[in-house]
Amino acid sequence: MPIHEFDCLKCGHRFEELVGSHGTAATEVKCPECGATELKRRISPYAPVPRQLTPNQRRRLEDKRGTDRGGAKQRFKQQRAAERRAASRRAGPRGNR
Repeated sequence: MPIHEFDCLKCGHRFEELVGSHGTAATEVKCPECGATELKRRISPYAPVPRQLTPNQRRRLEDKRGTDRGGAKQRFKQQRAAERRAASRRAGPRGNR
């Protein structure tokens, strides 16, 4: 749903209006201050939504740029192994129930 910016040529008021399938038709837009229909549509910039990279995309981009991850994969594996060992120690022997 596009939001358009308008300038009223009669009173100079600047405003935004939802125009399109779920909003007002472009020919029906009126100035909220004076009710005039003599309007000039402004060109307004848009802000794109930043895209999140998947882990594989991030890795490929780092490889392409030559970014050194400093052994992050190896540290992650070591951390996971340590967590598994700690969890198995907490669980104790399973045969004594």
